[in-house]
Amino acid sequence: MQGLLGVGGVVWVALFLGLLAVSSQALGQAADPAVVVITAADDATSGAAVRINGEPSGNLPVRKTVAPGRHLVQVGKRGFVTYSKWVDLEAGQVLNLPITLQPQGPKTGSLLITADVTGLPVLIDGQNRGGTPLVVDGLTEGEHVVEIESPGEGYQPFLQTVVIKANERTTVDAAIRIAPELGSLRVIASVPGAIVSLDGQDIGVAPAARAGLTPGEHVVMARATGYEPVEQTVTVIAGRERVVSLRFTTTATDTARILVRASVPEATVTIDGEDYGNPPISIEPADFGTHSIVIRAMGYREVRRTCSVGPSRNCDIYVELNALGVPVRIEANVAGAQLFIDGEARGPVPWEGDLPAGTHRLEVRAEGYQSHEEQVRLQKSSRVRLIQVLMSAAAAAPADPAKRDKEAQRQDPLRNTVTHAGAPLPVGVATLDISTGWPWLAQLGMRAGLTKFLDVGIYVASFGRLTDVWVSTKAGWKVSRNFSLGGDLQVGGGGGPAQRDQFGVRHPTNNFFINLDAIFSLHFPPRGALSIWMAMDFNSDRWDFDGSNSDMLAADSRQNIVRGRLGGSLEFVVTEKWNLWLEVEGIVAGQHRRVLGDVFGGGHADSRVYGQLGATFKFGSPKGDG
Repeated sequence: MQGLLGVGGVVWVALFLGLLAVSSQALGQAADPAVVVITAADDATSGAAVRINGEPSGNLPVRKTVAPGRHLVQVGKRGFVTYSKWVDLEAGQVLNLPITLQPQGPKTGSLLITADVTGLPVLIDGQNRGGTPLVVDGLTEGEHVVEIESPGEGYQPFLQTVVIKANERTTVDAAIRIAPELGSLRVIASVPGAIVSLDGQDIGVAPAARAGLTPGEHVVMARATGYEPVEQTVTVIAGRERVVSLRFTTTATDTARILVRASVPEATVTIDGEDYGNPPISIEPADFGTHSIVIRAMGYREVRRTCSVGPSRNCDIYVELNALGVPVRIEANVAGAQLFIDGEARGPVPWEGDLPAGTHRLEVRAEGYQSHEEQVRLQKSSRVRLIQVLMSAAAAAPADPAKRDKEAQRQDPLRNTVTHAGAPLPVGVATLDISTGWPWLAQLGMRAGLTKFLDVGIYVASFGRLTDVWVSTKAGWKVSRNFSLGGDLQVGGGGGPAQRDQFGVRHPTNNFFINLDAIFSLHFPPRGALSIWMAMDFNSDRWDFDGSNSDMLAADSRQNIVRGRLGGSLEFVVTEKWNLWLEVEGIVAGQHRRVLGDVFGGGHADSRVYGQLGATFKFGSPKGDG
């Protein structure tokens, strides 16, 4: 037994000594790490950031002690390609890594340009890159200008600044064709919630609206539970909204019925080839199936309709008859010449259409040819009236640069822009007015054209005692090159420093006003314009002192008055972008404003005569003819 214990003890001692040896070897290895030394091989790489196994380890040069084994070394710097390498290190090893970073190439992206017209040249930053549709690769990151020139009449140029992002494709869709002017339609019904359809497609419940409709005839129908459907043909006019009211008059029955109504009581109605006389025509009961209906009237265009009747489905038709014109065809010896009838553009010749009977003025224009004008008298007839126009080449104009430049100035919408006339500013044009005078010792204003008939502006003015800010909205119309009229609505108010009375009490200064001006202007392009206006003003002034003695308190603190004003201005065009102007106004009805009296001492009341002398700076790109 003791022998066995002796042998076991020896075994245990041997195992203990073996484990101790292994542990000592492991501890010896752990105490002997590896070292990696990372340096920059050139000046450009110096200072680059270092990561080892994804952890930040400083900036070059770097000396790092790491455990033996596999490690990922990464070196990066803005504008250079990141260096990345796996290294295997042994215990006690010192590894030197000299690093050279390579500069990054420019970041690029691509651009896809499409257009509604194919084959048009595309300029990118002024360089022709090909025709639409087009893909351009290798464009540097940042802004680039895409330009497509107009191929001719009926088209518009395209210009857009795009931003290219690295490794991405940017898409530009250019609209080159000028879209025709469209109309809109709004439908109301006598039964709320009725389902409204347009040309066979549901557009919602009444009241329903649809914009962007092509001019011409459209069929509107409304359906409601418990009522017979109501259908009406309407004519949509370009640039206008047509409002249609549909009235449900009969409830649904199992008896089929045909009801035909027309806008002309003298019309005749034919159903399935049988004459039924003047509308309204009602057939009840009607045979199930599809029926052909024709409505005719002397002097009106014939209308043909088909409708189906069946169980719980009646035929209810209302027709607006259009007056019958004279069929006309106009031809010219110059292809593509433009036709104008009674001053309205009708498009290129040859042209065919209907014109009302009577006298009309025809004009045909073509570049390089003398314009052809004539008056024609049309009489009602079913035969096509053929009008042939022979145009002559225009005589070469004498080379007179002065006349040519003067005519160009007359046609320049920016140069002929004036701010005090009845006509609004052209769309795309803005102005800055600076002036001095009385009562405003300093005045600054800015206006911008919104539409052909509307512009807006904001102004600030002061004479020390009172500083006003107001918004101006002008609606007007340039009837011809030399005459315009309009209305200007101004709403604003302001305040000023408080005034102390003889007892030291402070009295606030403020006001509110509404002005409405009716403006009539004569234009003298390219020289300027003369304008006169009549106006009504409402002023509510808080000024507690007498109008002739600013040291004496008035009986009431706030003065509310309505006054009539008459004024005029003369504007001179100095250059394409600068005008000078003078305006004078006088009060023709109403009281003195106390706040405008005794401003500089001397006991002078409100003068009731005012004037401003100023200059206008014009900028922007006019769109259209203004």
